[in-house]
Amino acid sequence: MTTTNTINANPTKDFFIDMLTRDIALDRAILDLIDNSVDAWRSNNKQENSWIRIDLNSEQFCIHDNCGGISRDTAQNYAFRFGRPKDSPPTPHSVGQFGVGMKRTLFKLGNHFKVTSKKNNDCFEIDVNVADWKNISGNTWTFDITSPVDDVLKEGETDIKVDSLYPQISSQLGLDIFINQLATDISRAHFKNINEGLKIYINSNLINNYEISFLYSDLINIHYEEFKHDDVNIKILAGISERDLNQGGWYIVCNGRLVVSAEQSSVTGWQTNAGAPKYHANFAFFRGIVEFDCEDSSKLPWTTTKTGIDKDNPVYIVALQRMNLAIKPIITFLKNRAREDARFKETLLDSKPINDAINNAVKKNPYNIKFQSIAQDKKIIKFVGPEPILPNLTPQEISIKYTVTPSDYELVKDSLGVTTEKEVGEKTFAYYKTYECSNNG
Repeated sequence: MTTTNTINANPTKDFFIDMLTRDIALDRAILDLIDNSVDAWRSNNKQENSWIRIDLNSEQFCIHDNCGGISRDTAQNYAFRFGRPKDSPPTPHSVGQFGVGMKRTLFKLGNHFKVTSKKNNDCFEIDVNVADWKNISGNTWTFDITSPVDDVLKEGETDIKVDSLYPQISSQLGLDIFINQLATDISRAHFKNINEGLKIYINSNLINNYEISFLYSDLINIHYEEFKHDDVNIKILAGISERDLNQGGWYIVCNGRLVVSAEQSSVTGWQTNAGAPKYHANFAFFRGIVEFDCEDSSKLPWTTTKTGIDKDNPVYIVALQRMNLAIKPIITFLKNRAREDARFKETLLDSKPINDAINNAVKKNPYNIKFQSIAQDKKIIKFVGPEPILPNLTPQEISIKYTVTPSDYELVKDSLGVTTEKEVGEKTFAYYKTYECSNNG
C-alpha cells in the first residue's frame, strides 16, 4: 500500500449535485433561471421589446429570451462555474448573484440540458448528458463548448432546453395547477420589471401585471423616504390599501426582485416593542414596500433562494428601525378607524370621517405618483390621515333586548299586525311609553 501525506477530500459529483438541488423547490429553481434573464435585460439597459418565453410540459422544459445573451468568454470562465469566482466581472444591480442558480436548476430538472446563446455575433452551445458527465473518469468538472451547426438564434438571444426530465419533475410540469401557480409567482417576483416593460410568457400566455396599490387622496397620503446605508439605496413606502387579511403587511424588494410578500411576523417588526402590535384583521389595510438597491448585490439582505430576509444583515437592521418608525402613525390611524366604527354602531358618533376617507380614497400604483426628490438632510413625507372626532357624552340610541316564548311572541305580533321582531319591540315600547309614562311628551 502506498503511503502519502495527503487526504483526498474532493467531492463526488453525485454528492455535490444532490446537495445543490435538494433544498430548493421546483418553482424557486425556475425563478432562478428567469432571474438570470432579468439580469441580462437590466445589463442591456432594459432594452425595449424584450421578452422571456417559458415553454414547459411533462416532456421538456425550455426558456428562451432576447435579453442580451451570454458571451462565449463568460460561458467558458464564469457562468458555468459552481459558485462565483472572485475575478468574475461584476454585474451591477444583479439578481442572480450567488453563482449557483442556473446550474442548480439545470441539474434539478433532468438528465440532459442544452444551452445556446449568441452575443457579439458569436454563438456557442453547451450540450450535457448529466449521467455521462458524472461518469467521466478522474476529477473532471468541465463542460464542452462548441459552435452550433445551425445558428438559429438572433443577436442577444439565449435558449435553454432540458429534457429526459426526472419523474417527479415531469409530473409537476404536466399539472395546470403548477403552471398557474408558477405564473402567479413570476408575476409577483418580477412585478417591477414587468411594470417597466419586460414581457414574460408561459406556454405563450403573457404573465399578468401584478400591482401593489395604496389608497391615496387629499386626506390620506403615503409615507415615503429614501436613504443610503453602506452603499445600499433604501426606499420605504407605507400606507393603507383595501382591507385584505392575506395581502396586508410588508413587501421587500432587492434589486427589483420581490423576495418577501405580505410579511406579517416579527421579521418585519410585527409583535415587537419597537414596531407594531401583532398583526390582525384591524391592520389588514396596511401595505408597506421596502426596496434595497445596490451595485454589489452581496450586500442585500436576502437569502440564497431569494425567498426570505436575512434579519441579521446590517443593512436590514438599519432599515427595520426606519420601517418601525414609518408604521407607527399608520397603526394609530387604523386603531382609530376601528374605534370610530365601534362608536358609530353604539351611536356615540354621528359621522365616520376616518372610515369615509378610506372609502372615498382612490387606489393608486405608488410608482405612478410623483414624489418629491428627498435628500438625507430634508424631511421625509410622513403618513397623514383624518384625526378622530370626540364621541357624544351619551348614546343617541339604545338597543333593548329581551326574551319571550314563541307562543307569546306570535300572540302579540298578530295583535299588533306586524311581521318582524323589531316591529314588535318598537310597538310595545311605544305603547308602554304612551299609556304608562306620565311625562311622555
